[in-house]
Amino acid sequence: MRDYEKLRQERFAAIKDPVLRDFYRRIEEGGMAAATGSFSMTSLEGQMTDSDVVYHDVTVQGPHGPVPTRIFKPKNAGKEPLGIYLHTHGAYSRLKGLDTCTPMNIKIVKDSGCIVVHPDYKPPPEATFPVPLDDCFAAFLWTAENAERIGGKANRICAGGGCVGANLAAAVAIMARDAGGPKLAAQYLYCPVVDMRLDYSSYYENDGPGYVLSYAFCKEVYTRYLGDWEKRFHPLASVLLTETVRGLPTTLIDVGEWDVLRDESIAYANRLRDADVDVTIVIRPEMTHGPTPVHLPLIDAEMARFLRRTVGSGYSGAT
Repeated sequence: MRDYEKLRQERFAAIKDPVLRDFYRRIEEGGMAAATGSFSMTSLEGQMTDSDVVYHDVTVQGPHGPVPTRIFKPKNAGKEPLGIYLHTHGAYSRLKGLDTCTPMNIKIVKDSGCIVVHPDYKPPPEATFPVPLDDCFAAFLWTAENAERIGGKANRICAGGGCVGANLAAAVAIMARDAGGPKLAAQYLYCPVVDMRLDYSSYYENDGPGYVLSYAFCKEVYTRYLGDWEKRFHPLASVLLTETVRGLPTTLIDVGEWDVLRDESIAYANRLRDADVDVTIVIRPEMTHGPTPVHLPLIDAEMARFLRRTVGSGYSGAT
């Protein structure tokens, strides 16, 4: 049996970048509190307003009640329809509230040139599976129906998020494919949860001080989301278990080499590839769960390129 504690110590001792080495030292000493920003796909730091981005709030009616939703777009957008990014944010109750992700969404608009639609779904433990997912799917249907009104196009929508937000985005993609209506053009899955069974070696290999996530913490989060631990086998909770992934949209998966979610991300990418889905997986060396100051600029740039290529100015699909 491999000595994972020895491996952890060797890994952190071998880090050469001083910024990265200091980052992990602080995570190891401060635990989860020092890694708050690691639950999002891009930095939460930034301004609530920006002269180049405008936003307003709408209310989407879902099957479980209203879903407050914020729409962000470039201030000087022309008449040409823009791509749309449906942001299903991560960490459930940790990122509750539209204001929490506003700096992040402003940055996505500026980097990609896309419209961002951000639904504030009902989080656990007050609302458990499938309520958060139903809220996000209702926001997708609203976005597709109102795409032209907000300056976009219904066939140029990408859903995405980080961690459990990526889980929601992946499930929305499956629901959209199976509903017989509008489908997603792309999905962006950052450090995604795609299998809640916790049955991968990376949960043991990357479990320990400094790694941000742990097996125990993931089980706690998944149980809180599901309400009933047996629901982890549901194919819209563990999307890797869905009957078929054929027909899902172009996908970018971005995950850390030292993330507990690494192996399931690889398994999902392989399953998508085997089903002839256009999928790219990026495994970030020396990254745990969530961005570090060293990896964040690379992650943001990769995401912006993906959005521009799949739904934005570089879009080459059907019109």
